[in-house]
Amino acid sequence: MSKPKFFYGWWVVFISFVVNAILQGVFHWSMAVFFLPISRDLGVSRAAAALPVSISRLTGVFQSPMFGTLTDRFGPSRVLFVCALIAGLGFILLSRIQTYNSYLLIFVGVIGLGMVSGFDAPTLAAVSKWFNRKRSIALSLTAVGFATGGTIITPLVALSVGTLGWRDTALLLGILIWLIVLPLATRLFSSPESQGLLPDGDEKAPSPSVIERSQAISQRKPDFNVLEAFKNRGYWQLGCTLGIRAFVFNIMMIHMVAIMKWKGIDESTAGVLIGIFAFVGIPTALFMGWLGDRMPKHKLVSIGDAIASLALIQLTFVRIIPVWWMISIFILWSPNQGNWPLSWSILAERFGRKNFGALRGYLVATMQLFSFTAPLFSGWIFDQTQSYQWALIPAVFLTCIASILSWTLPKPSLNTRF
Repeated sequence: MSKPKFFYGWWVVFISFVVNAILQGVFHWSMAVFFLPISRDLGVSRAAAALPVSISRLTGVFQSPMFGTLTDRFGPSRVLFVCALIAGLGFILLSRIQTYNSYLLIFVGVIGLGMVSGFDAPTLAAVSKWFNRKRSIALSLTAVGFATGGTIITPLVALSVGTLGWRDTALLLGILIWLIVLPLATRLFSSPESQGLLPDGDEKAPSPSVIERSQAISQRKPDFNVLEAFKNRGYWQLGCTLGIRAFVFNIMMIHMVAIMKWKGIDESTAGVLIGIFAFVGIPTALFMGWLGDRMPKHKLVSIGDAIASLALIQLTFVRIIPVWWMISIFILWSPNQGNWPLSWSILAERFGRKNFGALRGYLVATMQLFSFTAPLFSGWIFDQTQSYQWALIPAVFLTCIASILSWTLPKPSLNTRF
């Protein structure tokens, strides 16, 4: 492929943006909207309604390395296409369930199989391989898709659930996944080299000075394989940071509408506020992505976690929170959304892009192992106390620990181990 005027890597970013918007808007954020109607319809407690989410997180411990490795071997396009087929079918089947057992089976065995790791594993791996110098901003633009899904899709889901009911809404979401994600998956090329291009849209430069400089960069930033990464403390410290952040996020996210209702906001307004919750993260993620290409990423992530802890403190200890105050809490929390793409940029920068899919897969497995109990824990706490306070208190301390781990993240070397 000759070098086009518009670098195809930005099309990969756009495709990933749309796919991630579907993933977040339909799966992660919208589950907060489905949560209360499903628990009422099936006549189960909040802990029971959250159990399938927890189990799907646990299965992600095994799925994430598998999908990461499959992405490296077969390419992101094939992995995304198959997972979109499965996920769409899952939502269509969800609309027909009549018992709690069928809800558990469909959510874990079909929807979870397709969406827990099958959407973001191929998209983030593709974007990481298409960019080097501009990786942080490219991944941040991709991650804005997550926030956009919550901003646009989740309020529409809330509106649909309120007018059509959760069953017809689930049916429509399954069809939406098929109509949008399947065609896009066919254009998600694995790397610039596979299309005769170079990362960042660079021209091929055969001059000796450029070759020597490129070799020097390669020597400074080797491509770790999985076993080499496993032997480095920095890899697992990054994994622990991500795991803690995932635990805190999952304590909140599935129960977010219920938490806002607990704070005195009515359920319909809370559904709309979910969209604002997502929206305020967009400019923050873009700004942090821009900064991430200009300052040490691990310190920026640490600062982001420290700011997010201030939001959790208010959410935990203020008894009644009006809408305007809740929005200010969302703004304080928004650096958390910018931290995710920066963390994946740190992974690619420090451990290389060749095996990014597999390396990210094992880190996501660590995240799922840390966080799979979080939704169940939050639901159980509320069922026992009629309050989320004792679920949120640990989240405050854990976010502070994540900040410290990020600030002290060591640089890896093939010659250094634990």
